[in-house]
Amino acid sequence: MAHTAQRAYIDSERLRAIQAALDERALDGWLLYDFHAMNPVAGRVLGLLQPLSRRYFVLIPVEGEPVAVAHSLELPPWSEWTGDVQVYFKWQELEKTLAELLTPGQRVAMEYSENDKVPGLDRVPAGVLDLIKRTGVHPVESGDLATLFAATWSEAELESHRRVSNLIANIAARAFKLAADAVRSRAALSEWGLKESIIAMMDEAGLVEGDTIVGVGANAADGHYEPTPDGAAPIVEERVLLIDLWAREPGSVFSDQTWMGFMGTEIPGRLQEVWRAVHGAREAAVKYVADHHADPDTPLRGCDVDGASRAVIEQAGFSDRFNHRTGHSIDNEIHGLGPNIDGAETNDVRRLLPGVAFSIEPGVYIAEEGFGVRSEINVYLGQDGPEVTTPKPQDEIYPLLSDGWESSSNL
Repeated sequence: MAHTAQRAYIDSERLRAIQAALDERALDGWLLYDFHAMNPVAGRVLGLLQPLSRRYFVLIPVEGEPVAVAHSLELPPWSEWTGDVQVYFKWQELEKTLAELLTPGQRVAMEYSENDKVPGLDRVPAGVLDLIKRTGVHPVESGDLATLFAATWSEAELESHRRVSNLIANIAARAFKLAADAVRSRAALSEWGLKESIIAMMDEAGLVEGDTIVGVGANAADGHYEPTPDGAAPIVEERVLLIDLWAREPGSVFSDQTWMGFMGTEIPGRLQEVWRAVHGAREAAVKYVADHHADPDTPLRGCDVDGASRAVIEQAGFSDRFNHRTGHSIDNEIHGLGPNIDGAETNDVRRLLPGVAFSIEPGVYIAEEGFGVRSEINVYLGQDGPEVTTPKPQDEIYPLLSDGWESSSNL
């Protein structure tokens, strides 16, 4: 049966896969909870991507049919639900239903993280956990389940991502050329003007939710810099130019990349020194994933990949200049629901499982010296190991006013 938009639905094949994952992890069930879309994992697993105004729960048991607990005012979203629907109106009815549905002593997965260790997973309010614990059930972190059933890509999404990766890499290269041509011809071009050109190229390519950070000089040292029409810096000679851009095809997953150029004919030595550290950190992260993805004795975790990358920058003496995680999960949100490559801002101990994708984007930012450097690529973890999906990843900063730099870019 076709799944009508905004109707809760789990087909039989997906249900079997979830129950097999529960059995493998010795769990009695997965209890999904949401209220006003505060738990995107529940919405994605069930297909309820718009917020509901009343609380709902869904218990997927390790065996048998799933059961939904829904408010009497919001029954239409459950019209295609293949399992049982328990209806409540009063809060007393909700609590009584949950007490009857849940068996004391059961181990049930939920979207929470002990001590808020992984904020991206910590979606169930403490009060709801209190309510569930009162039934005698033992909540267990749903990390692997959330990754497997809310963050992994289909083959069609992987193909879409590859197409978009090629498109936005080409757009970045074209943007560098626009900047170089403007500087050579003494035409005025600001960060904002280049941003508008990049977004126009994305629109022309049929991409959606596209955006970009364009940073010149010291602005490239701000990891979340946003140029504005009135405050944008001009693009001029002897300055770094950072372009971070992301987009997706309608209904699919994102691609997210960062590229570095320099408005000159030769890269200054200090900039080269920092680039080598950033590039080395990027490559160390990819190597760690390749070396450990199939190691049964060492679970592949986002925090450990971050550690491998960060160690290179620390060894180069720039540890205090790398002030963000190494990467983030990517799916149909630019910052996805899977494991992040992070052991610094948070300790993301979630496993990187086949089917997930993420960015690798170490950076070193030295505002007082007038520049920042970041290199961002995307990695898809397949059954056979990691695939770097960013075409022709940058090995050197492009000297944008020299002849021939285009041959090493994506033009």
